[in-house]
Amino acid sequence: MKKLIFALTSLFLFATSSAFAEHQCGTAQILNYLNSKKNKNVTQMLASTKAYARTTSSGCTAKDYYDSVYTRTTKHFEIFYTLNGPHKTTVAHIDSLEKALEYAWDFHVNKSGMLPPKGTSETHHYEKKVQDGLYPVEVIDIYLLQNYKAVMDSACSACFGLTIPFDNEESEMLMENDFRHVPETNPIIDTVEFNDKVCTYPRASEEFVNEAYKYSYVKNFMPALRITSAHEMYHAVQFRYSSKMPQYNFWFEASASGVEELAAPDVDDYFTYLPKLARNVGLPYKNLDKPYGAGIFFLYLHNHVSHKTNRLIWENFTKAPTKSFQYQLDQVAKSQGFSADSLFHDFAIRLAFTGDRSSLVDSTFWITSDQPRWPQFHTKSESGAFETSSLDYTAYYYHVNGSPDMSKFVGTASAIAIKPNAYSIRFLPSTNSIDSARTEFLRKSSVDSILWVFSRFNEENTIPTHFKDSTLRAYPTPWRHGALCFTPLPQNKDFIEIRNRRGNLVHKIKYDNYTHCLDENEVKSLMVPGVYRFRAGNSGKLKDFIIVY
Repeated sequence: MKKLIFALTSLFLFATSSAFAEHQCGTAQILNYLNSKKNKNVTQMLASTKAYARTTSSGCTAKDYYDSVYTRTTKHFEIFYTLNGPHKTTVAHIDSLEKALEYAWDFHVNKSGMLPPKGTSETHHYEKKVQDGLYPVEVIDIYLLQNYKAVMDSACSACFGLTIPFDNEESEMLMENDFRHVPETNPIIDTVEFNDKVCTYPRASEEFVNEAYKYSYVKNFMPALRITSAHEMYHAVQFRYSSKMPQYNFWFEASASGVEELAAPDVDDYFTYLPKLARNVGLPYKNLDKPYGAGIFFLYLHNHVSHKTNRLIWENFTKAPTKSFQYQLDQVAKSQGFSADSLFHDFAIRLAFTGDRSSLVDSTFWITSDQPRWPQFHTKSESGAFETSSLDYTAYYYHVNGSPDMSKFVGTASAIAIKPNAYSIRFLPSTNSIDSARTEFLRKSSVDSILWVFSRFNEENTIPTHFKDSTLRAYPTPWRHGALCFTPLPQNKDFIEIRNRRGNLVHKIKYDNYTHCLDENEVKSLMVPGVYRFRAGNSGKLKDFIIVY
């Protein structure tokens, strides 16, 4: 057996549970376990637990829980399974798994352009040789994984599957055999007998369910196989890029959750994690213990920035493996004319329009078509002046009404006027924009409330009291979505002229503040894609900006 590589980023278990408990992930317990064994070699840990007995007295090893191991070969995979004992599955299950795996391969490698996964030459659980050029997949009861004590404190009782990395970017996948799991308390103890040896084990008696649509994955296992194949195959792909990364980051699991939704959009398994994410607004994504819900940020980047953004992030990791996810996204964003902070803030603004608020915006503004079914993200209600709380990076939060004191705020902010059937967004590029935004919004009798949006993505990000650079500009340019702002506007004038590239006047827009922003709907109603120029007043040098959508 090859040496297993269990560095901090090298083992990621996708786990889920029944309707009675939220999906779980074994990654944290594995990392904590390995951290507690800093002075013990992983190979030694594997060797010391190789003959681990599942029962207390029978002396049974992992091989005593099955007899024959069958194989199924496909274009890219060799699947190992058994038809009896606690690991037993069905031929129908394997037929469906074959289709799900080949679809996942095509999705990641051919459609997404990611590196193909590299399989190991021998499987971990059944200890079988793998045909050259094929990727190994073992179908087992994950709870009864052989030699689990080498890498975690307790068995993974609620896992759909897991992907184990080896040397040289190689890995193998293990998939759940029937989508049942061992209950957390009072499990039924069963016995199995092979070769005159009787072995006991806890029965997997509870069914995994789909939380979004309330059906059993035991009875309807194809959706579970589709999302798990996409998720675990994605981890196998990640290991092609992450072998030199010194630490785990939330993007491993967040992006894997987002990938599931792209590959199997009708399953909506990620809905399981959204209620907790919606309740804990302000908690940084980097600190999420189960970051699957943060897959909605992956969906935002895919749907509103570029389909290739995630691939570029992983390619950047290979160039700078010690850098953070924030750094990687910032580099990718800059190459496409954005900043990571502006993208994260635009994401936070769009996320404010979930649940009932989703009807206020056009469907093109939604992060994904599922957004009206998402829970509304928690918003603090204010009646007077309030101090904006400190915000850790990779976090956002919302306040309704009131007047924020942003003198100590670090991050990016916007104000949204909520109207009966519409909205208006003002970006707050400096602290002196707050009062003007409130004045502008509240003098309009149709405004029901003001929603303040605060976000911070990078460690260093400060909202300025004023711009040090006094050069007149439009931003972002090129504009693709979100607010389009003009700043710093001279206070001795009160309108902006927008002209086409030939110099013909297209629009004249009134302003009464240092910065004036148009929301996305206004931009699209006023301008078609192209090159434009603007200036404050009717004289002076014209500044270029670009509209793309």
